[in-house]
Amino acid sequence: MTSEGFRRAVLDHKDRLHSYAVWMIHDREEARDVTQESLVRLWQNRDRVDEPTARSWLLRTVHNLCVDRMRRRTVRSEVPADTLETTLADLGVDPERSAASLGLRGAIARALTTLSARDRAIVLMREVHEMSYDEIAGALDLPIGTLKSTLHRAREQLRRELAGAGVIP
Repeated sequence: MTSEGFRRAVLDHKDRLHSYAVWMIHDREEARDVTQESLVRLWQNRDRVDEPTARSWLLRTVHNLCVDRMRRRTVRSEVPADTLETTLADLGVDPERSAASLGLRGAIARALTTLSARDRAIVLMREVHEMSYDEIAGALDLPIGTLKSTLHRAREQLRRELAGAGVIP
């Protein structure tokens, strides 16, 4: 990857990487650190990563860094829903739209926390980042069949959680 290709990859993917990291580890500052570390690693590996695969490579790297950080946490505590709702509001673009959908987003955020880290990653990559099955399988090093069945079960769990919260998905 050339220096210009690296610059394009950073500009094209930095926000997506940060958003993904926030969803995974629920800490905006730590997500910034993870995002920055992934971009440093891309620079260090620019000879081995080509521009068309940079997105998958970066998301796999961010995912692995998030998992490492979650493993290092000694105290496993549930993230308060209001923290997630505030984080979601911060990621919104339109303040009026953000305020109107805060309740729905809070319900979705709470439902996502019921998923395992791997299942949450799969749902986010597919539904939020619109990655193909092949890209997700490559990023998480999963067989396609396992990916599809896991995604199906995760979606079903989210539907049940949202229905229990009074949200009709």
